[in-house]
Amino acid sequence: MQFLVRLVGVLITAAIFLSGCANFGKLSEGGIEMAQTPITENPSGKTYPGKFIWHDLLTPDSQSAGKFYEKLFGWQIDYQGQYAVVRNGGKLIAGILQVKPSDDRAREGVWIPSVSVADVDEAAGLVKANGGKILKGPVDMDQRGRAVLISDPQRADLVLLSAKGGDPADFEAAVGDWLWDEIWTDDPDNIEAFYSSVLGYDEIASGDEYDIFMKKGKWRAGIRHMKDDRKHMLWVPVVRVADPEVTTQRVTELGGVVWVSPDEAPGNGDTALIGDTTGALLLIQRWPSQASKGGN
Repeated sequence: MQFLVRLVGVLITAAIFLSGCANFGKLSEGGIEMAQTPITENPSGKTYPGKFIWHDLLTPDSQSAGKFYEKLFGWQIDYQGQYAVVRNGGKLIAGILQVKPSDDRAREGVWIPSVSVADVDEAAGLVKANGGKILKGPVDMDQRGRAVLISDPQRADLVLLSAKGGDPADFEAAVGDWLWDEIWTDDPDNIEAFYSSVLGYDEIASGDEYDIFMKKGKWRAGIRHMKDDRKHMLWVPVVRVADPEVTTQRVTELGGVVWVSPDEAPGNGDTALIGDTTGALLLIQRWPSQASKGGN
């Protein structure tokens, strides 16, 4: 319960910078650089609908955010104009887009995940038919593929992407890789129906306060139940770490924020919620968990 209360407080903050995300800044120059970046250098030639395959950080200060992640996770970042390419252990995992607010209000960073679809235009039609909105696109993005930025019925933003050459093959996440993504929602039944229709999830593994989207027997994303009524919900990415306690100590030292510490979160101290130096939220998680290893 304490964990959910803390998350509600974060959602209040998140709603401030997610409002008007589609108008966060003019993305023309950075968008061109983004389009030249493939999501993998080893495309599988296959599409895995419903799989989260990329993440982009939209931030007003890419240098500050980049240094934070370099020192926290050991990511390697190549700054290219307005768009920086992020690697973990030499593997492409993300991008950082330098954007400026389109008005005088201060904006914070936000991670926008991309999820695989076989046909972007067909998926965009399903978004509209099931109560979501199209924010930008569909558009062809050269080396990246065809994409559309959407907002679901609770206004959580997400990119639907048909990657050029196919998706990265499934592999076990290394430390510093994306473990997966979870949607925060106070209306799980409706949001689960939306994504099952749009992304083709064929099973929901249900828990007390947490469900799992599945496709052909594979876990693809989490659904965290929130005890609050907000205009905005959001997708939150999760990074695999070796030790959440050590990592959260580094977060504070590097100028980030620990919103929910490991001892406040459920899961035997395996999870924490943090914010980078520009306010972007993400979860860190030890996997396998201490419980699965027989820890106390």
